[in-house]
Amino acid sequence: MRTLQPILVQVLVILFLVELAMSLLTDLEWDEYKDRYKKHYTSDDKYHRELLDRRIQAVVEHNRLYSQGKVGFRMGITEFSDTDQGILFSFRSVQPSPPEPNVGETTVEKPPGYKQYDQITEGIDWRQYGYISEVENQGTECLSCWAFSASGALEAHLAKKHSRLVPLSAKHLVDCVPYQNQGCKGGWVSLAFKYIRDHGISTKYAYPYDLKQGHCLWKSILPSKFFCVYVTLNNYDERELAEVVYNIGPVAVSIDHLHEEFIQYSAGILSIPTCRSERSKLRHSVLVVGFGTDAMGNDYWLIKNSYGTEWGENGYLRLARNANNMCGVASLPQYPLV
Repeated sequence: MRTLQPILVQVLVILFLVELAMSLLTDLEWDEYKDRYKKHYTSDDKYHRELLDRRIQAVVEHNRLYSQGKVGFRMGITEFSDTDQGILFSFRSVQPSPPEPNVGETTVEKPPGYKQYDQITEGIDWRQYGYISEVENQGTECLSCWAFSASGALEAHLAKKHSRLVPLSAKHLVDCVPYQNQGCKGGWVSLAFKYIRDHGISTKYAYPYDLKQGHCLWKSILPSKFFCVYVTLNNYDERELAEVVYNIGPVAVSIDHLHEEFIQYSAGILSIPTCRSERSKLRHSVLVVGFGTDAMGNDYWLIKNSYGTEWGENGYLRLARNANNMCGVASLPQYPLV
C-alpha cells in the first residue's frame, strides 16, 4: 500500500491544482486515507471526501501564509480532516451551556519553595521528568477527552509524588463514571476526579482503551488510595495557571477547539482570533504539561492532546500564552491533590 505522501508533502503539485481550481483528491488517495485511519463510509462517502478535499485546499492556503511569516503555525491533514467537528466534537445530548457540576477546592495549597510568577525565569516541561504517559487517540467517534485529561493529570501527579509513572485507564472512566458524565458523549473532568476519589481507578494495562463505551467492569475500592480533593482555579488568570503548572504539576484544562485551525493544527504556536474563553463555550479537555517561550520571544502553553501522535507536534500543541486567555485555557483549570 502506498503512503499518504501525495496528500501530505507534494505541496507544489497541490498548489498548482488549487490555482487551476481542480480536484485535489484522486480515488486512490481517498482510498489510502480511509485505509490508513480505518474509515468505512456507505451513503455518506462523497460527503466526507468533499470535506477532506476542501480542507486540503484550506491547509495549502494557510501554509502559504505560514511560509510568508504571516501566521505562526502550520496546518496539515489529520485523522479528523474528513469529519464535521461541529457534530462530532460537541457534547452530544448535553445542554448547550452546561453548568460546571463540581468545582472542588478553590484555594491553591502552595508547597515550600513556591515561586510567584515574576520569580519564574524559565518555563517547564514535565515530560522531561518522566511524569507524562504516551499520547493516546480517543478516536473520531468517542468524546472521551475528559477521561484522558483527568487520568493524565492524576497519573502525572502520582508520578511526581512517588517517582514512578503508572499509566491510568481512561476507558475505566468512560465506562464507569455515572451521569452527568455520558461516556463517549462527553463529560466533566471534575466528575471524573470525584469518581476516582470515591471508587479508585484501574491502570491502563488492566483496563485498556477502545473506541466505544461499554459496561463498567470495575469493582470499586474504598477508600481511594489516590487523592482526597481536587482544585479548580476560578480566576481566569494565566499567570496563576503558570505558577501552578511550574510549582505543582500538570493541569487539566478545557478549551474552545471548534475551529478549523485546531482540527488541522500541525506545528508552531497556535493562535485563533475567533477563539472563545467563556466556560460555556469550552468543549474539549486537554492536559497542560508545561509552558515556555520560543526563540522569537513568543510565549506558549505546552499541551497534551488525545488525538494520537500524528496530530500536531507528536500529539502535542503549543498554544499562545499571555494572549488574552487564548481559547479559554485559563478558564477552567483543575488538578488533583495527591
